[in-house]
This record gives sequence, structure tokens and C-alpha cells, in this order.
Amino acid sequence: MAKKDKKKVSKIKIKKKAWHKVISPKIFGNKDVGESYLQSPEKAIGRKLVSNLKDLTGNIKDQNVMIGMQINKIDGSTLRTIVVSYQLTPAYVKRAVRKGTTKVEDFYILKTKGGKKVIVKTLVVTINKVQQSVRTALRKEFQTILQTELEKTDFATFVSLLVNRKILNEAKRRLKKIFPAKEVSVRVLKLMDKGLVVEEIVVDDKSSEQKEEIKAEPKAEVKPETKVEETEAKEPKTEVKETENTEKKEE
Repeated sequence: MAKKDKKKVSKIKIKKKAWHKVISPKIFGNKDVGESYLQSPEKAIGRKLVSNLKDLTGNIKDQNVMIGMQINKIDGSTLRTIVVSYQLTPAYVKRAVRKGTTKVEDFYILKTKGGKKVIVKTLVVTINKVQQSVRTALRKEFQTILQTELEKTDFATFVSLLVNRKILNEAKRRLKKIFPAKEVSVRVLKLMDKGLVVEEIVVDDKSSEQKEEIKAEPKAEVKPETKVEETEAKEPKTEVKETENTEKKEE
């Protein structure tokens, strides 16, 4: 009878959840951008979040920009992030384009100094209507400005230059020689890397710093890269068909 009176003890262990602070990147002063309720902080690595630039800088003029961040590091009970995207709000783009002006948009895939591929979508709004030749000249000049600047810096530094409008003011001055512009902006800027983005470290030849490689699940935001790969894969097939046709004709 004593054996039957014993109570069954459950062996299932339940892990308690805890709140973990999410910290913004260094370029925004390591500010708190939120909290996450998790059993283990390792599960948060690779997750992305979006914050208004006004909340990071405290400047009301920055309310038209959204900054995308990704958790890539655990520091005790805090989760640290890096910048992965920069984007203007659709409402701001609509307000920038008025009657009697011309909206000049373009799409580039450029590389940073660390070799990371970056998607860049630009926006130029001229003060008056312009011809197609002027639009082409504005696109080419803006692409050259952004490409030369990206090749000299890493992604985070480039985003900081966009935030303080250093690059955009210089671009507006140079584009004015072609045609005066009312608005010169980078509408979208984001990394194309699949999975977890490792923070870029611009290494000099004399230094011996290395990058940490971290694996994570692939993210759905990397659609532009898959399109580029498909187009690149299709082109060689057409060339093979042409060579086969020419060989048959020679026979």
C-alpha cells in the first residue's frame, strides 16, 4: 500500500523566460530600441526589427526614414544589433513629387569596401520637366557618386553618411551642374547577404583583425539577389544554342 501512496513526480523541466534588452548599433549611440521575452537569447540571433530614425537620433527631421536592424550578438542579458537597411517612407516620396517636376528613379547593385553586395534605389526630383537625355545623365552621375563612396567605406559608415546627409548634399551640388534638383535621396538601401549579416570590419593591410562567421536561417528579404542569379543563369544558355546553330550551318 505504501508504494501506491507515492505521488508521481514530473521530470519535465520548464525553462523560465526572461526579458532581454535590444540595443541599437554604435553609430546610433547604443540606445535601447526594445525588449524581447525569450527562454534563451540565442534564439534571437538573426531576427530583424525596424525603427524610425527619429527615435534613434532624437531629431524630428529624421521621421521620414526607417532603419532596419538585425540582432547578431549577445552581450550578457542584452542583444546587440547592426544596421542592414535604410529606407524612406512612401508618404515622404509622394510629397516630394509635385506637378511640373520630373521623378528620376534608378536601381543599382553595388559593393562595399568589404565586398558585400548592396541594393540601392535612388530618387531625384527635378525642379522642372526634363528630357530623357537629362534623366540618363542624372542617373549615371548619381550612380558614380554612390559607387565611389561605397568602395571607400563599410555599410554602417555609409548609412551614417546618409543620415547626416553628407553624401546627399555633395550629390545635389554635383547634379546641379547637369540640372537643378529639388530632391536628391537614396530611397532604399539594404544588404543582399543571405542569412545572418556579419558586421563589416574595414581591415587595413597592417592589422590582423578577423570577422566572426555566424550561421542563421535564410531571410525572405533577399528576393532581388535570386532574380539576378536567374538572369545570369539564363544568358549562357542562349549563347550555347547560337553556337549549335552555327555548327549545323557550317556542316
